Amino acid sequence: MNLFQNRRLVKAAAILSMILFLLVFSSIFITYLVFNDQLKRQLADTNMELLRQLDNKLELTLKNLDKSAIQLMKHDEVIRFFDHELDEQESRNNSFRVSNLITNIVNSTEQIFSMDLYSYSKQRLVSGNTLTEQDMLQDFSWINQFAEFEGLSHWMPTHKVKMTLTNYPIYRNVVTLVRTYPLLHTPGSRKGAIAVNLKEDVLYNLIRNTDRMEEGQTFVIDGEGVVILHADKSKLGKDISEFPYISRLLQGQQDGYFQSEVEHINSSVFYVHEAYTDWKIVRIVPEDQLTRPLTVVRNGLIILALVLFVVATGTTAIVGRWTYKPVNRFIRTMSNRLAVHPRQNNADEFQYFESTVEHILQDREQLHMQVNESKPLLKWRLLSELLSNQRSSLQAVEHYMDRIGIRLHPNRFVVMSVDFDNKQDIASPRDLQLYAYALCNVAEELMNAENRGIAAEMDTGKCAVIMSFDDSDEAEAERHLMRAVAVADLMKNFVQEYFNRTITIGIGDVVEQVGAIRYSYKQSLEALRYKLVIGGNTIITQEDIASGQSPQFHRLLVMTDGMIASIKVLDAEKLRQQVRRWFEAFAEHSVPPEMIVQLIVQFLMKASTVAAEIGVETEELFPEQYRIELLNQYERLEHLEQYTVNALDIFIERIKEKRSSREKNDVIDQVLLYIQTHYMRSDLSLNLLASEFRISVSHLSKLFKEQKECNFIDFLMEIRMNKAKELLAESEEKIRDIAEQVGYTNVNSFVRIFKKITGLTPTEFRSRAQSEDA
Repeated sequence: MNLFQNRRLVKAAAILSMILFLLVFSSIFITYLVFNDQLKRQLADTNMELLRQLDNKLELTLKNLDKSAIQLMKHDEVIRFFDHELDEQESRNNSFRVSNLITNIVNSTEQIFSMDLYSYSKQRLVSGNTLTEQDMLQDFSWINQFAEFEGLSHWMPTHKVKMTLTNYPIYRNVVTLVRTYPLLHTPGSRKGAIAVNLKEDVLYNLIRNTDRMEEGQTFVIDGEGVVILHADKSKLGKDISEFPYISRLLQGQQDGYFQSEVEHINSSVFYVHEAYTDWKIVRIVPEDQLTRPLTVVRNGLIILALVLFVVATGTTAIVGRWTYKPVNRFIRTMSNRLAVHPRQNNADEFQYFESTVEHILQDREQLHMQVNESKPLLKWRLLSELLSNQRSSLQAVEHYMDRIGIRLHPNRFVVMSVDFDNKQDIASPRDLQLYAYALCNVAEELMNAENRGIAAEMDTGKCAVIMSFDDSDEAEAERHLMRAVAVADLMKNFVQEYFNRTITIGIGDVVEQVGAIRYSYKQSLEALRYKLVIGGNTIITQEDIASGQSPQFHRLLVMTDGMIASIKVLDAEKLRQQVRRWFEAFAEHSVPPEMIVQLIVQFLMKASTVAAEIGVETEELFPEQYRIELLNQYERLEHLEQYTVNALDIFIERIKEKRSSREKNDVIDQVLLYIQTHYMRSDLSLNLLASEFRISVSHLSKLFKEQKECNFIDFLMEIRMNKAKELLAESEEKIRDIAEQVGYTNVNSFVRIFKKITGLTPTEFRSRAQSEDA
């Protein structure tokens, strides 16, 4: 009888263990299936979103480069090249000016390698090189190809162009944009074309793998399957449309992804259509790399299932020891097989099993500690998804919020961006991270006192704060913004009191939906950039920012003409005063920071051109590839001003050294005196001066450029315009009379030249001069 009961108990214990096994592993399996499907979708969506971001960045860059080509074709010199019949001297002078325009654009734009203009009617090329038949077949093959092209512009596949003209030439991979002149025309009326050669390696840097895309490969093909951008330079310009996966994506939808075999490896192929150029950005990720996170999750769930099964089975054995001897024997058997820690001789099976369970509980506590340590990362991920519009509702991120103990109201949100001032004075990046961590904790405490919010460090020394309000009344939006300003002020005071440091806070507008949080975040970052103008230790809202482009932009640009004149005459003291007034105007009119940087870049480029005209090397003083980055590193306006002054002082010193090394030419002194005395003669020209002083026109032009660093026409126009300014400001004479007094018989030509140089018509200039005097 006892034997029969023992067998039945053994059978019951076995059935119970089987039920526990099935319950644990079925629960884990269902969880894995659900989580696996969700994670696959997230991985695919993440790769597609990254490709769309690369598409936006590439499209914006290409449009800006196309805009540069269009702007070039609007210059008078380019119009003269295509439309006017010029004699040989005029053609050479005009080609020289066009080449200068092209050089300025190439030097100021990192992505452009070279630009070429070709007139089909004149069969003339302006590129800085001598055109040969071999060039026509290689570097300039676009000329014949584009002659009968029906469209207005065309993106050519990647090809090689020469960088040198030696016997052993060096080639560079370029992508060429060809655009017609005129921009709009009827069939048969095309006069010429402009080709913009873009550096393939620089363009590829826009789409190359980032830290978030360390796996796989990314490249660009055109609509015919020809490789445009690729990490493997040997594949550039090759047609790969015969590959099955390329043929499939060319025939498929504009955006999408699919699985295919690529180079005998099962891979996922993601692609988006670049509408502006009709290219496709393709990303290929091997399946084993793409599913690596899924494998980690699967293995983790299997281990968790084993642990749960062991815990459940052990607990059942402990409870039934005093009732079921077979279960007791089962525990003894399991205890003998466990090897978590050494067993003592005087310990029985239950003591050993108890110690084993204790170790499991310790492991659980350690796992709980690891989860707590991962909360900052989860908070950062939650904040990133809300700020980047990856989530459109709070319900989609409730599981994150529950794990990190965060709650947000669903109605109203405002975003604040916080940046520590003078970060270079902080001892180490670790100290800066600690400051940011403490600031985020204080921000959440201040917000949660009356409302709800979340804060996290998004970049070194920069924090993002989302504050939410439990109020759907539209009339309360202004009051919510005032609450955000009050919290920001408390944060600023806390940092100043306890850290002995200062912060600047940019605040966006109040938005009503989770999906609109990114707009408030973008506004807060734009407001934060105004720290350059307003200064640090401030709170900046949208009301503090001037809307749209500053109305003083043209005036600020014109102010650089006077500074360029001071550089030419080497008046360093006057130049410093002019720079000081220029930067005071920036602060007075709240000029946007990006506009300030652009104005400084344009001014230093003009100064570099002046210095380069007499042979001064300026690239080492103001490197082309670091111009914007160099200026963006300054946080205060006075630092930018000091940098500008220092750069100009070096320009002036270099120009002085260059001029002192040149020989003085008495003939030029006599010519200059003659021009100063007879500038009002309408027939004053190089031919007249050459005849007057009995020298050749070409030699006189050469001497003039060497000594005055500009050509005769520009120098004469400057003298005439300066005299015209004096007459306009000091007299009430008619515009026609003033034009004749400074050497212009055609008043329309005078008005056109005056406006081009000063930016104002003579009447507008006179009105402004009289108002300033009043």
